[in-house]
Amino acid sequence: MSEISKEEVALYDRQIRLWGMEAQNRLRSSTVRFEGINALTLEASKNLVLAGIGTLILHDPLPITAKDLEIQYYFQPSDLNRPKDQVLAERLAILNPLVKIQVGDGDGDCDVLVVVGRQAMEYETRFIAADSFGLFGYIFVDCLDDYEFMEATDGENRMCKAEYKRLEQSLQSPVKGNAQRLKRKYPPLAFIMQALMQMTLGQSSISEKDLAEAVNRMLDSRGIPRELVDEATVARVAQSWNTEFVPCAAVVGGTLAQEVLKIVTRKDMPIQNWYTYDALKGDGITCFL
Repeated sequence: MSEISKEEVALYDRQIRLWGMEAQNRLRSSTVRFEGINALTLEASKNLVLAGIGTLILHDPLPITAKDLEIQYYFQPSDLNRPKDQVLAERLAILNPLVKIQVGDGDGDCDVLVVVGRQAMEYETRFIAADSFGLFGYIFVDCLDDYEFMEATDGENRMCKAEYKRLEQSLQSPVKGNAQRLKRKYPPLAFIMQALMQMTLGQSSISEKDLAEAVNRMLDSRGIPRELVDEATVARVAQSWNTEFVPCAAVVGGTLAQEVLKIVTRKDMPIQNWYTYDALKGDGITCFL
């Protein structure tokens, strides 16, 4: 890719001062693909476009509905029944003409694949699964084996390595330890979100009973004490399912964009490997599962 232009230096001056020219060059030469479009996608992709990602690929050909108009502020009444990815691409292009924005068919190479609110898929590149619904959200990150990144320590940058798990491994691996220790280490939302990812994400509603049973099956299969997940949190998650709350999506979407930027610029360690957000409590918690 060509050297960064004077126009780009002027536009991105503040962030270049923050993370340096090398990181900005990595960013402008990177390709990020989003599978699935909702309020979370809008927030994260907006931030990436403003930051100067090289290429952004959007894929979600579903038609825009009246419900979408209530929660996605880039969609207008005249956009009804048009493909979500096409409309969002048009609106994001206005924010930063220097970014290449494409509507993809789900194929092609990318540096980071982000799957939003959908069943997980096979992946061979750095991968993020994320969603935001009601007052909750989650992010799962897999940077693949021996991911290298730069970290500032005592005023000096040094190269570090971090290990990650494949999503399938994270959803199935045993978690050992006594209940009290595990309660301090893992938020109950992490296990609930893992159970949700193994259910049919396309269903319009999830009963508290069905979710509780799915959580208990998953916990039992991995040798995890049931007492780590309380009934009240399960009930709140079930009630929030298949709804979107823009302020919550903005928080989770900002975090999602931040993690994508970390991955492509290799500045600081991305989430390792789960992040859950509870808007009612104001808790954003990370853990390694």
